[in-house]
Amino acid sequence: MDELKKDGLLPEEEDNTASGEMTEDFLSDEEASEEKEELYEELENIRDMFQQELDRASAEEYEDGMLIQELENHDELSEEYDTDEQEIPPEDLCQCCEEKIRFKELGDDYPYCEDCRNAMKKYPLRKSGILAALIAVILFLASIYISYPYLNDAMTVADASANYKSGNIMSALQTYYSYFNGAKSAEKISNRAFSEIIAGYNKLGYQANGAELINVYYTEDQLKRPWNKKYADTVKEATVLTETYEAVSEVTADALSGKDFDFDKVMAELDALKEAKPLEEGKSQVTEKYNEVFIEYYKFVLMSIKEKPLSEQLDQLKYIDSIGAGQEWVYLSNYCATAARLGDEEAVNYSFDKLLEINKEDNTAYISKASLYRFMENPDADKMIAVCEEAKAALGASDVSYKHPLAIAYLIKGEGALALEEIKGLFSAGNYTVQNCNLYALVGLYNGDKEIYEDMKELLSGYGYEISELVTQYKKGKITIEEIIKDQGGDI
Repeated sequence: MDELKKDGLLPEEEDNTASGEMTEDFLSDEEASEEKEELYEELENIRDMFQQELDRASAEEYEDGMLIQELENHDELSEEYDTDEQEIPPEDLCQCCEEKIRFKELGDDYPYCEDCRNAMKKYPLRKSGILAALIAVILFLASIYISYPYLNDAMTVADASANYKSGNIMSALQTYYSYFNGAKSAEKISNRAFSEIIAGYNKLGYQANGAELINVYYTEDQLKRPWNKKYADTVKEATVLTETYEAVSEVTADALSGKDFDFDKVMAELDALKEAKPLEEGKSQVTEKYNEVFIEYYKFVLMSIKEKPLSEQLDQLKYIDSIGAGQEWVYLSNYCATAARLGDEEAVNYSFDKLLEINKEDNTAYISKASLYRFMENPDADKMIAVCEEAKAALGASDVSYKHPLAIAYLIKGEGALALEEIKGLFSAGNYTVQNCNLYALVGLYNGDKEIYEDMKELLSGYGYEISELVTQYKKGKITIEEIIKDQGGDI
């Protein structure tokens, strides 16, 4: 009893003897009975408390013992492989612990041992976890479905932009076409995409297409804003080019229609257009001055029609190049082709590099460079073939224009069958130009197939053309393949 008081579980008795108060010996029977009942109740509470503590301690000891036993069991190997001398084959190891043999009672291909299986069974996936995972999957799929159009647009723009930055301008424009075709308003179009496609149009000479696209997505008021100036300039440039073309076409109408014309007179009229002021004269609402590069280019065209010496034609193209920065699309392909026909390797390499700098997919650059080695004093078929292989790699399978100089290269080497194969490839791709028809007829005759010659003659006649006199002379045996190949007239 004294210990219980010491622990604070019972109240300490007060010493009342000194005060003269009555002690327990003098309590009434009723009061003594009530005090005893309270004491017994307090003792029972103490007993219950001790029993709870004992039960808890016993449970912890039991759980610790079971955990130790489970760990000891997990470390034991099965009786089948119970010694260090006999190791478990790798194919029989549990894929979880990689220590014990697989539990083959559930099948030869069951991947886990019995202990790992039992351990997994103790930690099943809760229903709430399954539900959460299912909701997450549904939300993920829904987000993909909702965002797919935007992701698709982003991927298209990224692909087109990568082509543009790498110099593959035509591929970039073709990829952008599908993107712009699906957009409904300027707000849905990437600024980068719109900027690059307009710049691409300008590089390749499609200013009219660019202006048309700008007018679809931008109003006149929007084009007046400072940050849209480059688009406003494109629209204006397209108008100037169109009106210059109309003015030039009026002056050169007879020459371009095949009629005889006074060369000096028409050239003077073209020069006069450079001094004209359409806006002041009321002939235009935009054009202050006609495009000089365009006018000078048509002077080159007249020189070509009149078959002026190639050296003079190249000089005219070099002059245009000196004033034509940013407008290379007007003249540079002709610069390269004319230099090739002259065998001017320096001029060809200059214009070739410049063409590919603007657009790496420019097939005229490769055709002209390959033709350069045809017009050399000693034609080099191997170099022609090498350039054509470069073109094939750069242009891709959709552009087979390189097959024309490749067929000529094989003619130079005397390999008529290969030449015929290449020219047939051109026609299979739908390249029915006058030069290709003439070359096809020549290659047919070289291989002894006069039927091809007759077919080409009929095809050209249907479009108002006659087969080349060079090819006809070869058919009659009056000219050799070597002489035709070196001809600078451009018939084939």
